[in-house]
Amino acid sequence: MKLTRKILKFLIPSAAIALLLNSETSVFSQEYPGCYMINDKEDFIDLSNLCPTPPPPPAPEGEPVLGTGDVQVTLRWATTDDLDLAVVDPSGEEAYFGNPQISSGGALDVDSNADCAGTVTNPVENVFWPTSGAPSGDYVAKVNFFSRCQSATQEVEFTVTLLVNGNVQEFTGKVSSENETITFPFSYP
Repeated sequence: MKLTRKILKFLIPSAAIALLLNSETSVFSQEYPGCYMINDKEDFIDLSNLCPTPPPPPAPEGEPVLGTGDVQVTLRWATTDDLDLAVVDPSGEEAYFGNPQISSGGALDVDSNADCAGTVTNPVENVFWPTSGAPSGDYVAKVNFFSRCQSATQEVEFTVTLLVNGNVQEFTGKVSSENETITFPFSYP
């Protein structure tokens, strides 16, 4: 415990140490997400084995349980149209509705409004690699306008949430029958 107190004193004011040691609060940096310290020689030291992993963002009410892990890509939109999420792994294999399980461990576990059947107005799609299962390298998430169902909107606004190695990023965009696919490259780790 003395080592932890010493490290925490370096990271934050001593008045907050007791609060942090007796709670489940995590402290994260905006410049360098995660748990770390910089010593007096300005060396960056990773302390992730001492700090708890932050939970993924809360799911909207009524949303199905989504798979998560080292890499999780989630697509959400607010129409009854059929959008599709695909994620290409570092080897070039693609997880999507036509290939929901890929050899690197990636899986599409939720596919909403597929073929305009059983449509909902808060659809979600999700591709993930389980903890300790994602290959290192470059990935590409793709959002595709597949089919207009009952919606009269020309463009469909969406949000893509990337949870990569405990770090969350959100992106927004629009797809339509004229602008069918938008891509989001990212890397793991």
